Amino acid sequence: MARPFAATHGFSLTIPADLVNGPFSLSETILSGQTSKPEWVGNDGGFTDVEVLDDTPIKYTLSHVGDADIFSLDVQAIACDESSQSEEISANLKNHVMKVLGLRDDLKFFYRKFSEEDRVLSETFRNLRGLRLMCGTDPFRTLICSILSQNNSVRLWNRSARLMMKHYGRMVNFMDGSHEFLFPTPETLARLNPRELKSRTSMGYRAKPVVTVSRMVVNGEFDPSRLAHESYENAKAMLLELPGVGPKVADCFLLYGAGRQDAAPVDVWIHRIVSKLYLRGRKASRAQTSAFLRERFRDWAGYAQLYLFDYARRKKFWRSGRIKRVNG
Repeated sequence: MARPFAATHGFSLTIPADLVNGPFSLSETILSGQTSKPEWVGNDGGFTDVEVLDDTPIKYTLSHVGDADIFSLDVQAIACDESSQSEEISANLKNHVMKVLGLRDDLKFFYRKFSEEDRVLSETFRNLRGLRLMCGTDPFRTLICSILSQNNSVRLWNRSARLMMKHYGRMVNFMDGSHEFLFPTPETLARLNPRELKSRTSMGYRAKPVVTVSRMVVNGEFDPSRLAHESYENAKAMLLELPGVGPKVADCFLLYGAGRQDAAPVDVWIHRIVSKLYLRGRKASRAQTSAFLRERFRDWAGYAQLYLFDYARRKKFWRSGRIKRVNG
């Protein structure tokens, strides 16, 4: 049941650990550079996001109380008006949080399986315990974020996304007096001149494919929501026909936007890790690296990629040699 807080401003709810399938770390998950949507805003130990649920914009802040194994998630939500503070909205928000943070994924099985089968991957588990795959709820938004991540740092693509929201997203006023900007619609981005978008968001050459893909979506030439129902091979082939979408961006969308956990995006980090730690320095293309991850980890390839990528990005173990090579 939703509980009112600051009575005129919103409601709160709690997600206990017994509803989550295994351990969970909110900070590890939010700060891991996933492209499901722009990174949530950190504040006072929590993270804030805005989502439209049943045509109603809701701003909510999640706080993690406890550790990765014994915890609860406290959710404080603010709506646009008092009519939006219903039990139905509360239930929708709870289901949204469960889905977007991957809280139903069987993380205990993942740890158990690869602790026994893969010494390289298992050495990341202690440092990243509770890290989960996020699942985008808006395929168009995830596709655009994935395009922005092409040859870009996590910090810079998020900056471009936030600037795009500020300049072209709808502003929503909330009951606490704050306002937020929603992600721009395909129709809004399709009307833009790429030069203008580039100059106002610092997204560089990515502005042109962002506008072009938006126009294709508006014109009915491409529907990103269809790809969840295609085979991996067909979906990836369809994505590779889009401007600005290479193999890594395609796999990012399939993993974070279409929920295909057998997809494994390969960038420079993952390419180096797999080459050094699994292939013993043998030369391999990025396509071969992706195929290796999918064959080795199968339905858990996306999770394996996430753990290897995030540990390498923040700990840089591929430089320091902290994890020794093993036979692949």
